[in-house]
Amino acid sequence: MKRIVSLLLAMLMLCCAVTALAEGREAPENRKDIVTELDGGIELHFKNYQPKFWEAPCDNAGTIEKVEYTTDVYGETMNQWANVYVPYGYDATKQYNIIYFFHGTNETQESFICNEKVKNVIDNIIDMGLCEPFLMVFPTYYYEYETRTVNHQLFPDEVRGDLIPAVESKYSTYAPTVDAEGFAASRDHRCISGYSQGSGACWNVSYKVLDWAKWIMPMSGSSTNNLDSLKAALTESGISASDIFVILCSGGKRDIAHEGTVALANAMIADEAFSFGSDPAVNNCFAEISNDMHTTINGRTNLFNAVQDVLFK
Repeated sequence: MKRIVSLLLAMLMLCCAVTALAEGREAPENRKDIVTELDGGIELHFKNYQPKFWEAPCDNAGTIEKVEYTTDVYGETMNQWANVYVPYGYDATKQYNIIYFFHGTNETQESFICNEKVKNVIDNIIDMGLCEPFLMVFPTYYYEYETRTVNHQLFPDEVRGDLIPAVESKYSTYAPTVDAEGFAASRDHRCISGYSQGSGACWNVSYKVLDWAKWIMPMSGSSTNNLDSLKAALTESGISASDIFVILCSGGKRDIAHEGTVALANAMIADEAFSFGSDPAVNNCFAEISNDMHTTINGRTNLFNAVQDVLFK
């Protein structure tokens, strides 16, 4: 009888230990550290996660929901929609940071977040406590996908006038009101991002919403031309360079966007309007450079590093 009782106690202790591990998960050590040297003796460190762990399904998984809206910016009323990643345990009484992410060429609203290897990473980095739970929005810049029709000059108007109000009237962000004043008041908690052609969309949208979004995170699609355009947009909007934060991302030398991204990072290092580093209290630009090739799925590693290093800090 004593042996049975001892066995039961041991099993109970084991179950409690497993439960405690699940409730207090610890991140595993990174698989490797990728180092990139920039001008001024600056050394970047990119953390490469362990795929078998981070890509595993998460018990506390977020959901993907659809938001529909209309836009008139292209000359006629058009029906549009976006996917929204909603974190596990979403509570409408709480406030959430929000990221707007634009896909790559020939992709759709589902290409990134509906990839299991991407969503699992986002679920896990939130579940591990590497960042606060956040909302992430996935629209498309193709207003006629069959012909891949896009207007990069008008798309920012769609995002500002239609997408952001539609999403943030449904989900709880830091915006105290769902209007221009509310979005401006909550700009520290809003990020514009995108990969490849979506990185171009990220830049174009950011120029038009500097008063609503502090964080700009283009992935694998930047050049020194963006610096001049950004400074012109800052002047036009009246926003100071010190009131934004740019996170440049790219893969390694096998990424077609690597050279342009590094050139832009070095240009920002040399520009007196920008301070390069990972402390948003004193800096306003940083870079996350991996050794990956050019494929949208690698946006997950950029995001993994950004939320640990600087984003929404």
